[in-house]
Amino acid sequence: MKLIQSTNRGIAVVGPGYFRGLKNQEELQSAIKVWGNPIVGNDRQFDVWKAIALQGTSA
Repeated sequence: MKLIQSTNRGIAVVGPGYFRGLKNQEELQSAIKVWGNPIVGNDRQFDVWKAIALQGTSA
């Protein structure tokens, strides 16, 4: 599990078969305590990370 972030997509938790966008500051603070600071990328990278987490591939 890790946190990912992009300017237009926000911050989300991703892991094998799992994706959840964080909706408020409380969720974000708790997630950072558990998984550390988010990996920051552009919107395309965010979409690829999400696809890999949910599908195991970006294609």
